[in-house]
Formats: sequence, structure tokens, C-alpha cells
Amino acid sequence: MRAVDEGFLFAQDNGNPMHPDSVTDWLKKFSKRHGLPHINPHAFRHTMASMLYFNGVDSVSISKRLGHAQVSTTANIYAHVMEAADQKNADILADVFLKKA
Repeated sequence: MRAVDEGFLFAQDNGNPMHPDSVTDWLKKFSKRHGLPHINPHAFRHTMASMLYFNGVDSVSISKRLGHAQVSTTANIYAHVMEAADQKNADILADVFLKKA
């Protein structure tokens, strides 16, 4: 199995999936070398979901991409992001209606 063919984000040079600890170890070393706070690889998952919400992707699609069996799981974890995205949507609507008035 080649990691890239299976949709893995992190692959070894030979195409096989990387062990999760390898990614964590690499990020620790990278962060330390560059004087950055430690970044947990799981943060990439949250970043992806947040970016999708802020760009108007629906909750069902995001939940499916995250592999959640229930949309409610996604909603519970990302409630704060959804609220911020909803405020952005409200601001857009306000601009639309105020420009037409």
C-alpha cells in the first residue's frame, strides 16, 4: 500500500504511511530548532475543520471528512468555530441589506 495512493498526508520516502510518532517527533524537533511552541499534529485536523467552516462548507461534509459517525460530534467539538463563522455570515447579510437600503 502506498500512503499517497491511500490519501495519507504524511508518507515515508518509499511511499508507505508514516508512523504517527514520527510526525510528532519531527514537529517537536522542528519547533525546538526554530524556537516555536510545540505543535500537536492533531492541531492540523482542527485547522482544516475550522478553515472549511469559515469558507462556508456545511457541517455534514466536514463531519464526513473528519470521519465522525454523527454530525453532532463535530458540532460539539467545533461549536466555538461554528459560532464565529455564523457571526461572519451575519455580518455579510447585514452588509447586503444595508447596501440595498
